[in-house]
Amino acid sequence: MKIEQWFSENQNEDIKLSVRIKSHVFTKESKYQRIDIFDTDALGRILILDGCFMVTYKDEFMYQEMLAHPPLMAHRDPRSVLIIGGGDGGIAREVLKHDVEKVDLVEIDEDVIQAAREYLPEMSSSFSDKRLTIYNQDAFDFVDGKRKYDVILVDSTDPVGFAASLFSDVFYMKAKETLNRGGIISTQSGSPFMNPGYITKAFKGMKQYFSELRPYVSFMPTYPSGMWSYVMASNSPLEMKSEFVGRYINGDVFKGSQMLPQFVRELLSKA
Repeated sequence: MKIEQWFSENQNEDIKLSVRIKSHVFTKESKYQRIDIFDTDALGRILILDGCFMVTYKDEFMYQEMLAHPPLMAHRDPRSVLIIGGGDGGIAREVLKHDVEKVDLVEIDEDVIQAAREYLPEMSSSFSDKRLTIYNQDAFDFVDGKRKYDVILVDSTDPVGFAASLFSDVFYMKAKETLNRGGIISTQSGSPFMNPGYITKAFKGMKQYFSELRPYVSFMPTYPSGMWSYVMASNSPLEMKSEFVGRYINGDVFKGSQMLPQFVRELLSKA
């Protein structure tokens, strides 16, 4: 008989996503958030921050690939990459599959990094790559225009609390100054179905500083509604310049993910 022990994420006041857990592997109240790691039969090992699903071994590749690879496929020759957030190591793992020279990862919560090192080796193995440098500080302050990158990937939590500044107009202005010529920024922007304000906020903020914007969507089963969105922006054309084939992404997915459902188009038309 299976243990009747469950974890539930309150996706809104009327909807929960629940999974039966085998064991509670790790828990800690850090300076910024509560960190929990569980083992499950259905989803494998899962990372929870402040009661919300961040990654599960079952589906994390879908999110990691769709944030990391499209901007790298759209850049002519990406050599330097800044990852904001991504303390589990999954985005870095995907970025390092490309011929990049330097990857800086800025994760404000050192406890997330340490938990990932110990309990999420399938993702945090990227931390041992010599091309990667980790900074435990506020990314809003780190992005100051002095360091330059070809690609910036914003793998933040939702725009509330300490992550709110990463969706602000000032942050996008600073990001523009931090990108090299032809540089690209991409950010996760939440569920357009459950939280439409997240993608409209990101889109509206970016379009003040970037002439080319490509919002796109993908499946993410354990995130609210199962549909997730991203916004990629640049001041250079954003066509696919090289193809990458992963477990989720390929050239067709790169193009197809930008063919938006009508309700998402209508959301963005008002942003």
